[in-house]
Amino acid sequence: MKPRARRILACGLLAALASSPGLPVVAMGSPAAKEAADPAGRTKPDDPSNKPDTPSSRAGPTSVGKPLIPIAWRKHLNAARHEAAKRGVCVLLYFRADWCGPCRLMEKGAFVMPAVAQFINRHFVPVTIDDSDGRSEATKTYEIRVYPSVLFLDPGGDPLHLVLGPRQPEPFYRIMEQVKELPRLMDRQHSHPDRLEANFALGNALATLNHLRRAAPYLEKAAELDPDNAMGRQSQARLILAVVPLEDGNSGLALANLEAWLKEFPDAPEAPVAVWYQGTILYQDGRLQEAKRYFQTLIQRFPKHYKAYEADKAIDHIDARLRAEARTGETGGESKPPAKADDDRPEPKG
Repeated sequence: MKPRARRILACGLLAALASSPGLPVVAMGSPAAKEAADPAGRTKPDDPSNKPDTPSSRAGPTSVGKPLIPIAWRKHLNAARHEAAKRGVCVLLYFRADWCGPCRLMEKGAFVMPAVAQFINRHFVPVTIDDSDGRSEATKTYEIRVYPSVLFLDPGGDPLHLVLGPRQPEPFYRIMEQVKELPRLMDRQHSHPDRLEANFALGNALATLNHLRRAAPYLEKAAELDPDNAMGRQSQARLILAVVPLEDGNSGLALANLEAWLKEFPDAPEAPVAVWYQGTILYQDGRLQEAKRYFQTLIQRFPKHYKAYEADKAIDHIDARLRAEARTGETGGESKPPAKADDDRPEPKG
């Protein structure tokens, strides 16, 4: 499975879990880690072939019309970090360049939406890092290689979450809502390291932003603090922990973990989601017939669960692929998920 596919799969699975009973629906994002390569359609900062021949095509973040609520962009990172520390909020670093086409999608879209701009001004200290004429020190420090990128720093100045590429207003707003809460959840867990909800809330928030390994210690602690699953947190935490290996591309271990989880918690409210996980992982691995059997099992065992509807659609998709492969004789190629899983959009209920 390719790295990009692994990230999308992990995001889709966690979105499904977030929609389960007892778990909040939260936004999904990309991990704050280095990219192995620049995604298609996004530009490398040091590639001169991406730059236009004339400066007339430049369009900075403040030159795209007149937004109803302009974002109060700061220009100096050190001053912004001091302000954020004093206010106890995160810094929002926007890395852009005039020659970057995808940057204009953010500057004409999400950043001009009044709700987005107002949320940024109220809850973050926003800073523009303009690399139009070369890589800035901040770009080198944080190893930014994709434009546009939005990096959130916690009130202490440490990297918290990285968003790669342009985003639509609604999913970007949901990312910001979740990131805004992380410092509070971290402080709460730090103050109460032995409280069940403090650990679970932080672990779940980190996981749903796709920071699986960072989430693991808090989820493990939450499972330990609910030994009899009296609060339902042990089963929920351990279900998220089951798919942590996906961050390293180890789908086999994730499948084994899910099978063990289902044997231990066969009647848990999250059981249909666990079966959905299994089918989706198998599909992503190209094991279509096995995936179909899991989706059929989900429909038979949990016909009224909202995931049964998604499983039915997945089976239709698998059947269409199998028919196409039978006609053409193709058996390879990169798989697409049976249900669309956007990095920032939780799967619909119902």
